[in-house]
Amino acid sequence: MPSNYLYCYSPAMFHYLRTAGHRYICVGINEKTGGRFWLYAKDDAVKRSLDEYGASS
Repeated sequence: MPSNYLYCYSPAMFHYLRTAGHRYICVGINEKTGGRFWLYAKDDAVKRSLDEYGASS
């Protein structure tokens, strides 16, 4: 089942999305790993930025 949310665990991706002007919904901590994540609504603009991010890595 596709999700309408992006759980971003990568600080590099977070900085890329932030620089592209996207705002996250909230910040959380993974209970098992203790890692921080940023939650984004996966709209068309975020999807385009993810495609660009993937092409640049």
